[in-house]
Amino acid sequence: MHPRPLPWPTAHVCWKCQWRVAVQHRRLARPTPARNAIALVAGRRALHGTHLRRQPSTAPANSPPAFDPAFPQPHSLPIRKRLQLKQKELGGPDEEALQAFGNYPRGDEMLNGLSRLSHTAKADDGSRGNEIEGDEDNDGDDLITIGLFLKPGDVVELSQSGREPVLAVFVQQLALTSQFFSVNGRWCHSRLVEISFAIPGAIDPALVQPLIPFMPTDTARASPKGEIHVPRHFGVPVMEILGNMTKEAERIYRQNAPVLDTAYSMLADKTRARMMTLNQIAKTLLGKADRSWKPSPAALLAVRKALNHNAFRFRSDGRSQRLTNVFAIRPTDDVQAIETVQDWVREYNEHKAAHAINPIASFQRQSRGAQNISNFVEKARRLIATSREHREPNAGFLGPSKASYAVTDSSAATRTAFGEEFTSADKQIITFLQAWALQIQFAKMSSFYACGVAIIRATECYEGEGTIKNLPGGLQPDPNRGRTDTIVGFLFLQEIGVLTPHEDRTIYDEQLMLPSVRLSRNLELLITKAELTRRNPDFRDSMADLRRDWGAMTVYCIDGEGAKEIDDGISIANVPGKESEYWVHVHVANPTAFFNKTHVLSGLAAHMTESVYTPQRSFPMLPKWASQSYFSLDRNRPVLTFSTRMDRSGNILETKIQPGIVRKIISLTPTEVSEYIGECTQVVQTTKLVVGGEVPSTVTNRTRPKLSSGEIQEIRDMYTAARAMWSRRKAAGGIRIGQGDVEVRVFERPGQAGLAWTPPSVDRTRLIQGDPIIELIAKTAESSTQQEIDSSNIVEEMMIQACQTAASWCGERNIPAMYRGSVEAPGADDLSLEQLQKQVVFPHLQKHGRLSRSVGFRYLAALGKAIAHSSPLPHKIIGVKSYLRVTSPLRRFSDMIAHWQIEAALRYEARTGKKFNADATKTTDRPVLPFSKEQMQESIITLSPREKIIQKTNTYSAHFWVCLAWMRAFYYKEASLPATMKVWIRSVGEENSMSLGFLRVYSIAVRVLKIPADGFKLEVGDEWEAEVYSINVFRRQICMRPIRLLHRESDVE
Repeated sequence: MHPRPLPWPTAHVCWKCQWRVAVQHRRLARPTPARNAIALVAGRRALHGTHLRRQPSTAPANSPPAFDPAFPQPHSLPIRKRLQLKQKELGGPDEEALQAFGNYPRGDEMLNGLSRLSHTAKADDGSRGNEIEGDEDNDGDDLITIGLFLKPGDVVELSQSGREPVLAVFVQQLALTSQFFSVNGRWCHSRLVEISFAIPGAIDPALVQPLIPFMPTDTARASPKGEIHVPRHFGVPVMEILGNMTKEAERIYRQNAPVLDTAYSMLADKTRARMMTLNQIAKTLLGKADRSWKPSPAALLAVRKALNHNAFRFRSDGRSQRLTNVFAIRPTDDVQAIETVQDWVREYNEHKAAHAINPIASFQRQSRGAQNISNFVEKARRLIATSREHREPNAGFLGPSKASYAVTDSSAATRTAFGEEFTSADKQIITFLQAWALQIQFAKMSSFYACGVAIIRATECYEGEGTIKNLPGGLQPDPNRGRTDTIVGFLFLQEIGVLTPHEDRTIYDEQLMLPSVRLSRNLELLITKAELTRRNPDFRDSMADLRRDWGAMTVYCIDGEGAKEIDDGISIANVPGKESEYWVHVHVANPTAFFNKTHVLSGLAAHMTESVYTPQRSFPMLPKWASQSYFSLDRNRPVLTFSTRMDRSGNILETKIQPGIVRKIISLTPTEVSEYIGECTQVVQTTKLVVGGEVPSTVTNRTRPKLSSGEIQEIRDMYTAARAMWSRRKAAGGIRIGQGDVEVRVFERPGQAGLAWTPPSVDRTRLIQGDPIIELIAKTAESSTQQEIDSSNIVEEMMIQACQTAASWCGERNIPAMYRGSVEAPGADDLSLEQLQKQVVFPHLQKHGRLSRSVGFRYLAALGKAIAHSSPLPHKIIGVKSYLRVTSPLRRFSDMIAHWQIEAALRYEARTGKKFNADATKTTDRPVLPFSKEQMQESIITLSPREKIIQKTNTYSAHFWVCLAWMRAFYYKEASLPATMKVWIRSVGEENSMSLGFLRVYSIAVRVLKIPADGFKLEVGDEWEAEVYSINVFRRQICMRPIRLLHRESDVE
């Protein structure tokens, strides 16, 4: 029986619906199914991608195929082509879209019902839009601490500026990209550093596993707003858990809104910053004085929402927030000062708007806040005009002075003249601008950011063609928008004399809190107490009864000529009766034997975490009076000695640790060591760049020590031992980076490198003429990795061995400490580390004798990330079974912790005659170790992020001076640079982004432009001829434009 005619006029129904309904009627009238027939689902679905799936048809076998009047399909076309045409019409994903989804189900696996939700402004939207800029150096993907990587099922909070955060579950890691599935049913990508909060193990990984086939494998080509998303029946279980968690957090927030909305007034101090963890804040606000109360994940989310609504008042470090959950609660005085300036800017803008309407009336009604801004702007214009008589404003930095001064015994390279004073209102505005442009405190805070922009625009000094010099590629500021980002804000502070023309913003990182840069109340108290201790140190040696007198044994301290803090020395002795064996001793300074972890010097060291070294100045962890006068290695000084008995093949036979006193010290430089042993070292090519004048000679009273033949032989034996140690590590997969090195020295006075401390001038204006001399000495890199060592590596190998000895000794006794190791980064390579070594690395080494650049970069990435843990773990990057830093207790607080733990165990063993076991002493009334495992884990979470910040501070500061020297050489011709240079490509950026390169001759990192032209495809390991395109001193970036491909390793291997 045929279907009845449609009872409604067809003119009122669209042709697609007519055809769909007609097909449905025909199916109802045909009860006999046919095998291997394909039912085509018609009609475009607005919110769902449509996919084909084999299913039985209701058409009889002998019935003709249904004809789609809206989509004719000639029978002459192949079935695959017909299906492609049908897919295109119905709106399903095409082959181009599927190219980014390598795991997507194909053929018989195709499914219906993909979840495609509307794309509103959510924090899981993959597009970043016009987000307010932050610090470009916020790239902490390799924070060294356990918990570095997320695991499937971990729930995170995804945030974007100006949007409410949303919950998402971690699905998988692809290289540096983390993939998530959000509560809104979207897949999305982020970097680990952008994740500020995580709830471990919140969702069963079994629910996450089915999502993986629908996640993109090519993150560069996949679009979150594209066609392919997760099917709803796979996504709903996860979405429900995330949704319930979100609802519970909202419920807690509503119930406690009066408390949460006034959290700052309850927690803040008037003058002192307070440091509290998220758990502590939650217990204070919601615990109702119940000590046993513990916040649930939903309660923590509710508290985080309240804190995020007051992001400036509750400061957090995005580089470590996920791991530490620590918030710094700003003092109310600081917040009031910033918010006052914000009010002034609003009043000023309102006055300008009123003035445009009625100039006469608005002039009479000008508020005091608006007047403060007006007065400051007028003063700034005068100061900027004066500054530009002496220096040009560049993109992000002032140019060199038009006047220059030679460095002599009686004169310095710079001259400073002070001018008019700043008023109290001026000082408040300057403080605001420093927070905005120098310390980058307002990133992702649009209201504060806009105030900084408004002040700079009000001066009208940074608009118009040609105002800012040396813009890249001849670009000029947009006259409608102006150059009003933090780069121009920093330039503004230089031009009004607050910052010096050579200011290194690296040291102003809020998290560093360096002495003389940004003092906290706690740091002020520590410094004051340390000075009081200096008058009467009263140091007492807790290891005095256990010390071994090393007597006449010669200890060699091999360090640079200007080294002040000597942490370690080396000695070697043959094993009696065994010519092929010797004891290698690493003697390390032992300050921790003289004060415990509660001493004021310990507090100061914990605050500093490590010594900070920049070309212009150093910031020691311990006061110089303590380290140099009491603990730095010298004759008759106490040491903690790490001893290793080994044979000439590098096999470790025995290790031990013992406190002692060294009597005979010989100080050598690496160059002197090489000369004494007669090493025919390969001539290392060096390149020197100097700007600002002739480098002054440095004062030195050093005379080369005279060594006996026996002492020279001991140095040769140490060299033999070092080479054996490296061979053993290399066989274990260890790698040495061989990309050269650049030494940066800065001079303004004769005698020694460095600059006098010149803090920001907030009391009165300042005009500085002349510029410091900058010297760069680069050792040219020959390869991306180093396969052999020379005598300059003796100390490094000995220190690594001492750290292995310490880790082995402590590991045998289950002593918790800050052990170092490495973990493989998920998705870093298609092969596992072992597979990469066997299939690629070792065969390549055997064939070529060294690793190519591309293989070296790939191998280094596959070796993983360095982490810290409270128990031993392998360090595959170095090539050792375990590793514990112990050789720099004068410069690293983590080394001090290790010394305290070791000393406690040594005293226990001396007292009891038994081998110490930390697990067996847990139940004792009085703990033996200063740090329990739980305390050690907390210390790791606190110290690891700071260590990474300090490491990057040292690197970024040196690179800043490199960029400043290059700017003065390239734009102002203070030194000659080659027209073109050779650049190695280290990594290739995604579409429309720059690649990372390495400038071989000068041994510095650079950015490489991507040129959209044939023949300009960049590959990792390439060597290109390139020219300088731009130099941005503020961003510390040198950008190169590739010209010609010189060498491609893939073409010859």
